[in-house]
Amino acid sequence: MSTFDVPRLHFTGRFQADTSTVNNDVRHYKSDAFLPQFQEKMVGHGQGENQRTNGYWNPEGSGAWRMLGCRVSAATGLHGPVPASSSDAVLELRLGGSSTRVAGKLVDLDPQQQMVSQIWGLEVSLVDPMGRALVHGRFVTAPFIDLWQRQQVSQNFDQTLAAVYQSRLMKVEWGDLSSSPFLQSLRAATREGQLSMRFNVFGFDRDPNADDYMTGKVVGTIGPVRVGEPVFFTTGRQLVPSFPGPFPVSPAQGVNTHTAVVHEDRRVVTVDVGNALPIVTAAGDPMPMGELLLAVAKDQGVEEGGFVPAGQLSILGPIPYQAPSFQDIAGVVDLDYSSNAEAEALLADHPVVLVQQLGTQGHRVLVRETRGGMALRADQLVHRLDPGKSQGVDVYVTRWGKPCPATVSLGLVPASKRTIGGPGTGANLNEETWPVPQVCEPEEALIFPGSATGPKEPVHIDATGKGRVTLEASAQGPGNPRGYLDGQVYAVQLDLVDGPEGWHTSPWYFLSVLCWDALEPDPEQPTWHRDIEPIFRQYGNLYPIMSRHWVDLGDYDQVVSQVRLLKLVFSLPEGDPNHMPVTRDLSSAKRAMILRWLREPGTPERGQLADRPAPRTPRYVARTRPAPTAQAPDPAGKLDFLAQVVANRDANPDANPDEGDA
Repeated sequence: MSTFDVPRLHFTGRFQADTSTVNNDVRHYKSDAFLPQFQEKMVGHGQGENQRTNGYWNPEGSGAWRMLGCRVSAATGLHGPVPASSSDAVLELRLGGSSTRVAGKLVDLDPQQQMVSQIWGLEVSLVDPMGRALVHGRFVTAPFIDLWQRQQVSQNFDQTLAAVYQSRLMKVEWGDLSSSPFLQSLRAATREGQLSMRFNVFGFDRDPNADDYMTGKVVGTIGPVRVGEPVFFTTGRQLVPSFPGPFPVSPAQGVNTHTAVVHEDRRVVTVDVGNALPIVTAAGDPMPMGELLLAVAKDQGVEEGGFVPAGQLSILGPIPYQAPSFQDIAGVVDLDYSSNAEAEALLADHPVVLVQQLGTQGHRVLVRETRGGMALRADQLVHRLDPGKSQGVDVYVTRWGKPCPATVSLGLVPASKRTIGGPGTGANLNEETWPVPQVCEPEEALIFPGSATGPKEPVHIDATGKGRVTLEASAQGPGNPRGYLDGQVYAVQLDLVDGPEGWHTSPWYFLSVLCWDALEPDPEQPTWHRDIEPIFRQYGNLYPIMSRHWVDLGDYDQVVSQVRLLKLVFSLPEGDPNHMPVTRDLSSAKRAMILRWLREPGTPERGQLADRPAPRTPRYVARTRPAPTAQAPDPAGKLDFLAQVVANRDANPDANPDEGDA
């Protein structure tokens, strides 16, 4: 069961996310209206009318992602925790990246979907004090998930949101393990040459005057892989709160989504609350909540936020969230129920709950397992599609943590519930010059079961609890509905047909799909002004670090002088950290066209003589809205993005109406 299983190790440290912020506002993609100030750092943060957002807080960001100063903080073997006094070398290891490659990259799917930022090209090593790698693997590209406002006190431009990454390390290589019986047991326990990796990120500091600028706190777990498991999440008992606010970052009772796994063979429940409990500061100091307990409810209808009298719960054990060592174990807690026959019986078909002790009278339910014990999730939530191409998506259904047959429907997320779209930030830009495109249209450009042009039958999941859904981009593509931005982004939700009354899953567990435009026409001999400059100039605008430190992509002569290196980076596989563009937002057809031109860019005269074309009229024009005026929590942050999504959809209720979306 991945990081919920044993043997597993935990690590703590910091991460660097050198994100570029010019592209946080979709309106900055409009090259003919781009202003030089958009490449400058914001000034006057928090000063109202005196604030100038410019290119926000890190316009020269490289997109780099690194693990910094991470060390193994704890390990749990087949027979329990490895003691600090142990001679096992695992407790002396540090966690780092590759010694021969550059850092990984942090990449948004789209400026109108910044809530599934993925890590690409990351390598992970466990290194001993002599610098020798005992374990090395490649992190499979994954988005963050279970985003929420975990930090309760913000200081100096802290990012108060937190999230979790879960994926695998592929092509794992093992060094000399003679000094670590623990690592020997981990190698023996895992399958397919892989390891599971899950880590929580929080406390990111965006204050340029701080010593820890552009870094945050990371705590995580590495464990074995079992055959047939999902890659990006763990099946088990899913505890999912309700989110009553306009966007889903504030759970009703202050506790976020998390998972518990029942190990029937060992009579142990493992729960990961590492991204579920609130903290006071960026350092991760826990917010006092009294005594917290994991339990099984005797009443199937127990309500979130409700009071449960003493005797109506079977207690599995306490959550030691205030212990100094809690971060060292990344919030992963083992609770032994071998002496609790009542709990063992109830676990078969009653909900797991996290409760707060209220004296001797009873408990308050902070979050409960999903209704009927039903859980539904797609494995990979983020997809990029070229015209006419398709991708399969594995879908899992469980009941009380075990595989379950079910019927699943798909549909576009209703406009009133979407967390994609909008301008990206609350900057006050003229609506006529900088219109904000709408998303999820035209519907027929994305084909899936239940879509406008897809099969009408729902998806049937058999007794294995696993099925497969196909997402397909139409051969014609979306038709450039966003004008100054390639392609269109869609949000597709999954739901249970005839699910239990009141059942819900996390509002973040939808499919985010970017469908690129068709390249029409696809020139055999591309020219600079007509074909290449519009693409390169846009990238040059959005990522000033290149023009200031390497090459101005909008300048023909500079580009030609760097043809050899440009050919290399545009030819690299998408998973390579040096792949260009860093943002992975270029269709295969456009990349191939660029490579054709780079092989024969011609003379400067040829480039200058190529006529500039008139602006192309989109085949399909999405309705546009100006950016609504809204008080953003922090310019160009994730909360700002969500605030603008909500403001945009509320100001434009006629775009993508809910009817027919679901």
